[in-house]
Amino acid sequence: MSAERLRRECERWLRQAADDLEAARLLVGGGKHAQAAFLAQQAGEKALKAVWRLHDLDPWGHSVGRLVRDLPERRLREALAGLLDEALALDKLYIPTRYPDALVELTPGEAFTAREAHAAVDSAERILSRVRELVG
Repeated sequence: MSAERLRRECERWLRQAADDLEAARLLVGGGKHAQAAFLAQQAGEKALKAVWRLHDLDPWGHSVGRLVRDLPERRLREALAGLLDEALALDKLYIPTRYPDALVELTPGEAFTAREAHAAVDSAERILSRVRELVG
């Protein structure tokens, strides 16, 4: 794929990450904390997948932490390593924010708090911001 096409693909992923993050903020404001946390996870995942796409790599899976740890280009992996804690925190939100059988006797809507949703949004925001710095 040409460098121009890779750049466009990266930008598409970044736009969707930003859109997911904006939706997460709106959901926090509306008291939908589980849904906000899930969309924050999605924003972090898509932001990191943008980096992979820019380098003509095809990431698989949904682990934000793995997208940081397994990035083949060393320079980028090292530049993102400081976000590993944020990425791992978002990973923990992928399943239990959506499925009632992931939590004992609670639904996600009953279990997730505003504080947790805000923390997830903050983590995703830091990841998106750092990725934007790296890709220009």
